[in-house]
Amino acid sequence: LKNNPTLRKELHIFTLKSAVVNAYSYDKGYVFLDIGLISQAETEAQLAYILCHEISHYTKKHNINGYVNDKKIDNRRYNGQDREDKLIEKCQYSKETESEADIEGFKLFEQTNYNFKQAEKAFDVLQYAHLPFELVEFQKQFFENEHYKLPAGYFLKEVSSIRNNSNEDDTKHTHPNTAKRKQAIADLIANRSNVGKVNEVLGKEQFEYIRDLARMELCRLYLKNRDYQSALYAAYILSKKYPNNEYVAEIISKCMYAISLHGKGMLRYNSDSYLEDGLKPYTDIESYPQQLYHLIGKMPSNEWTMMSLNYVYRAHKKFPANKPMATYSDSLFKLIKNTDWGIIDFVRVTKKPVVIAEVKKDSSIIKDELNSKTDLIASLQKENSFKNYDTAYYKEMYVDLFMHDTEFATKFPMSGSNSENNSSGFSTYNSHNTKTKTTKNSEYVKTEKLKIEKVVLLEPFYLKINETRKVDKMKYIESDESQEKFTVTVNDCAKRQNFELVTLDPSLMSASEADKVNDYSTINDWFTEKFDGNDADRNPIFNTDDIDKVIAKYGTQYVMKTGIVNYRGAGKGLTTYYYNFIYDIKNNEMVYKKYEAFHGRASKDMINAKVYQSFFEISHAK
Repeated sequence: LKNNPTLRKELHIFTLKSAVVNAYSYDKGYVFLDIGLISQAETEAQLAYILCHEISHYTKKHNINGYVNDKKIDNRRYNGQDREDKLIEKCQYSKETESEADIEGFKLFEQTNYNFKQAEKAFDVLQYAHLPFELVEFQKQFFENEHYKLPAGYFLKEVSSIRNNSNEDDTKHTHPNTAKRKQAIADLIANRSNVGKVNEVLGKEQFEYIRDLARMELCRLYLKNRDYQSALYAAYILSKKYPNNEYVAEIISKCMYAISLHGKGMLRYNSDSYLEDGLKPYTDIESYPQQLYHLIGKMPSNEWTMMSLNYVYRAHKKFPANKPMATYSDSLFKLIKNTDWGIIDFVRVTKKPVVIAEVKKDSSIIKDELNSKTDLIASLQKENSFKNYDTAYYKEMYVDLFMHDTEFATKFPMSGSNSENNSSGFSTYNSHNTKTKTTKNSEYVKTEKLKIEKVVLLEPFYLKINETRKVDKMKYIESDESQEKFTVTVNDCAKRQNFELVTLDPSLMSASEADKVNDYSTINDWFTEKFDGNDADRNPIFNTDDIDKVIAKYGTQYVMKTGIVNYRGAGKGLTTYYYNFIYDIKNNEMVYKKYEAFHGRASKDMINAKVYQSFFEISHAK
């Protein structure tokens, strides 16, 4: 765009914190590239071509023209055209504009020094966007050490091939299939010289650095969406390039702990969840990632918990200042107790050549002989002159830690819990029947009500919805205007009661307040993960550690979400709803809830009274 400075000034290009692999262009010159897209791009040239494509959407006014076209189709009333016919007609128009943007984008792209072939390859990136950003064989050695080898039965002999649907039926799609798009660009390239063209103009090192940052962020986005399998595989890929990276180790620790909780029934998905079916079965996955998904699905919960502690504790020792890893390590020690395993079960029992039967002692007899934790540790440190009797593959997983790490030996439970036994948490990879115990879901206990003196107010909302209208049922402009007034009301009511309120509202922030925008984003991500499912009170939060920094910065752990909805339903008149919730983002719980509904439109005085009452109740611990 160096020869078109006017167009360059009209464009505003942003990255979007989304795991989706896509880019978007809007009629006011805003262009967004998803973090997921940057993560998948193989070269700088591919991103450049995608930008050219999106810029062409803007110059050709595709966004606004598409909106007008869709409205025309919706308003037609002639006979014979049903809803599906209209959908196909809209998709056909969209495909035409996409094809035009492909061609016009290439014309812009060829003015650069980028490799023409990379424009064609950009469609491969989009075609295989459902796959991870790299296909790396998952090797079981990643979780193994000299004392711990995973059974071969937990791994597939071969993984599935990658399906090629580049030539799929695109009748009901908004974009032409990738085979058509690639061919159109290939036809253009065939008539042009590609001599001297390059994959990177700004430099491969800078491109890969930015791409790796996007891949790191992608792990966090997966965590926010509670997609622990994708986050774990992505972090595994990054660990190959950055084996000593603390952030990568932390992501892996979070994922392993989360999957442990899921196996124990302490982390659940449901129909309201982002992943409503929960952890994906390996049969839904293609190529190398399938091995990891198969391991997660195949390994019984108790064994996964043991393996998780093995990884997380060692990561904690490697990065002792990392608080999340220390927390997850301590939590896994507690989960180990609920597997009905303790130090007693890791004692190496030696065979006596004369009387083999004496070896077959149960845990209670051994426990009587070795009746203290120090005795048990000492027994582990003795040299064994005979072959070990127990051959369960995980029995010596922690042997070096028991012998040389005082912290580990101290924290590891002496013996298992006393809950009801069952063996569902272990595989048959034992030399004897090991009794195990299930974990009951922890009860939700509300803390005593506190007198709250300061909260962070997170963007008050005001929505006006009219279901009686055929189109534009959400009244956006009126809602925005009322929201601005409502924000003023909330702040005024707090001020009149000397209640300290910190408002984080993007519409009130200036361009220089990037720190506030980031704080707003951090808190929003926290809520996104918390409310991913209707069992929000028990969902642990993994997606951000920055929440502690936000709490320290604003001097409060309480966040208020409040708003008003005017709703007019068909034949039901107008109803106004008032909401006010306060959450303790440190202890992951709701501490105040107010919800009221009344007929008719809310007057200014009524809104003022409701908000004022809320602040009075909060500050007086009602």
